[in-house]
Amino acid sequence: HPDQPQFKRSNKRAPREMSSKRKVSVIREVTTGKRTTRDPRFDDLSGTFDENRFQDSYGFIKEMRSEEKSQLQAELKKCKDPKKRDQLIMLINKMNTSERSQQVKTERQKLKVQSRKKAMDNVKQGKNPYFVKKSELRKSELKNKFEKLKKEGKVDKYLAKRRKQNLQKDKKTL
Repeated sequence: HPDQPQFKRSNKRAPREMSSKRKVSVIREVTTGKRTTRDPRFDDLSGTFDENRFQDSYGFIKEMRSEEKSQLQAELKKCKDPKKRDQLIMLINKMNTSERSQQVKTERQKLKVQSRKKAMDNVKQGKNPYFVKKSELRKSELKNKFEKLKKEGKVDKYLAKRRKQNLQKDKKTL
């Protein structure tokens, strides 16, 4: 072919050699340094995660969620389409469960803070510090839960539900 350049070889088994007189194309492949992405969750440069500080900084999100939930409930009352209605119900239930889990988490945190304060008070009084074990924290958490249920009058209902759950677990294991 006359339009293709002929590459020369030193011998017939050698690879073809390109001419250096050939013009470089305008479009060039430029390779830059490798970009590294950092995940702030695992990177030391981002600092450590402080949950209390996070709650203080982003406390407004809780209010926004409650507003959004009330809007969804209003929309649910107006909605007549069964598919959309089911979606709204699922969304509201999801929000309720996340709200409850957040409350449980904050209550657990409060118990931890109280136990730490007691330990520090003991140290100030000259006594040996006693740091509460996780099992004891769980027991006090359960105690608080039952007191709360007693106030609301829902102890029997809760116990019946627990019995039912345990029966289901037993059936699965057998």
